[in-house]
Amino acid sequence: MVALQERQLLRTLRVTLADKAQGYTVESAGLTGVVILNKGHYRGVWHWSDGSYSFTPGGYGSSTHSAASPGDAVRYTLDHVCRQ
Repeated sequence: MVALQERQLLRTLRVTLADKAQGYTVESAGLTGVVILNKGHYRGVWHWSDGSYSFTPGGYGSSTHSAASPGDAVRYTLDHVCRQ
């Protein structure tokens, strides 16, 4: 289930970031989730756990935000991660 949820988020983020956040890309990080990069620099990672997506920003040891759906995760990424 984890892999399926993270693949779904990866596809959604790739399309959205390509259209709306120049310089931002996403990559699958295998067991660690979906990594957000800005011009190749690590910005954070989304991972699926216990029925929701959790985001851990670069430099943090634990997640700071959770999202119930890929759409919620994308909105948070655009509004908070890509605006910094």
